[in-house]
Amino acid sequence: MEFFLFLLFLFVFGFVAAAISYYAKILFFSAKSNYRREELTDIRGDVIRIFLDLLESTGNILYGSLAFLGSAIFVWLWSLLGSMLGEKGPGVFEHIFHMPIFFLALFFSYPILREAYQEKSILGLAKPVLSGFVLGNLSSGAVHYGLDRDLYFLFYLLLLLLQLPVLVFLWNKEPILGVSFEPVPSYEEETEWGNSFSDEGSDSDGNSQFDDPEENPFASENDQYGLGDDPFSDEFK
Repeated sequence: MEFFLFLLFLFVFGFVAAAISYYAKILFFSAKSNYRREELTDIRGDVIRIFLDLLESTGNILYGSLAFLGSAIFVWLWSLLGSMLGEKGPGVFEHIFHMPIFFLALFFSYPILREAYQEKSILGLAKPVLSGFVLGNLSSGAVHYGLDRDLYFLFYLLLLLLQLPVLVFLWNKEPILGVSFEPVPSYEEETEWGNSFSDEGSDSDGNSQFDDPEENPFASENDQYGLGDDPFSDEFK
């Protein structure tokens, strides 16, 4: 019962966060000033697209879904330790095990991981895992507060206000405190523009690609300017 309630809160918070991210995008992160009525009211497709984009952060929706659900369930199992070690009702252990420890650890260690695993596909898991930590923490907190009142409301409200804005920036692909969680493109195979144009009409030996008389349509012409015989007779000169 508690697990199914956790899953329900997980997806409810997920779609609520996606809706807030959509409105934040069109109101704050977009350069548009005028919007159609459908853009503000009919947002179901956009909300689903934002959530699916999160799961496809690795380029594979299966890996992204497993990373998201795995991290969320891990946070929920971690929160159960507070109930096992503590007494019924709000207590020290309950609040300690509901603190976003794993979210903060991944967030502040990501720049180090990014340096260590540059251009690795594993970095794409950071976005769904970080989202799973946030939504798992909020969902498990809602379950424990709603069923047993194991958390103080102000503590849970603080968790909500601190973590939900992070998802808004993260799902809109905006940097958070100067840290971007989007993959960095590789420029190893990039060619120089100047060389690509200068070498386009020549081969590796520096010769023109039309040096072969059979391939050059103007090879048989001897006139320098391509005018053929002089059209003016000598009496006009």
